[in-house]
Amino acid sequence: MLTQDQIESFHKNGYLLVPGILTAQEIAFMRKRILDIFDTGEWKRSPYNTDNVLSDVYSYFPEFIDITLKEKVRSAITSLLGNKPILMPETAIHKGFYTGWHKDTTMQEKAGYHFHKDPRSLMIEAGFYLQDNDEWGGGLTVMEGSHITEDTFIENTHYDFTFLERVKRKLSGQSQDMTKRVNPHRHRVVDIPSKAGDLVIFNLKTNHRATAPPNEDFSRVPKDRTKIAFFNAFSSNNPTANDYLAYIRTRPEPY
Repeated sequence: MLTQDQIESFHKNGYLLVPGILTAQEIAFMRKRILDIFDTGEWKRSPYNTDNVLSDVYSYFPEFIDITLKEKVRSAITSLLGNKPILMPETAIHKGFYTGWHKDTTMQEKAGYHFHKDPRSLMIEAGFYLQDNDEWGGGLTVMEGSHITEDTFIENTHYDFTFLERVKRKLSGQSQDMTKRVNPHRHRVVDIPSKAGDLVIFNLKTNHRATAPPNEDFSRVPKDRTKIAFFNAFSSNNPTANDYLAYIRTRPEPY
């Protein structure tokens, strides 16, 4: 059960870090098993998977159910979403996969769906990062409070910069995170200081990206620091959950 301060912090900032959910044994098991799935080609068992993202998890790898949906997780989710929260069929595992800035509701809004703006709607991602978020990245970076501002990614889903702009940013030390185009509302950018096995929860409307290594040089990340993340999506139990299910079933994925 979350405290009232934690619940209020989540609603204010759009994210919450809940430490120490997984044991050392669970972390070690998940890291080894996930790396084995990718290294041995088991990921090919589902046509919806790729060599760095599993999109069809519990159907093929039920050994993760008891760990990732343990009582501590269910209690935290219920504290935020209310009684009988709904687990959406969007469980995913990422290996060495780094996303840029985005909002998880952008594509549905571009497709003409607006149920996420219904005051009753509350959907969250609950993720486990199986390594610390440190100098090599490995976790999540968010724009604090961005869940309550309009979606600036609707017109610009990719932020491309000219060669000159990239040189200027590199010389000036100015991060792409803080440029006007990426963060026009000047939200505070936070690298969530998660440790392996912490539960990272964020509102689907929160602007976020994968925390990157220095200079976004992914080739330098040590092998034993390979980024692994496990995500579940949950919704409050009301009609907007059915609206979301109807939306995701229009996509060519295992829903």
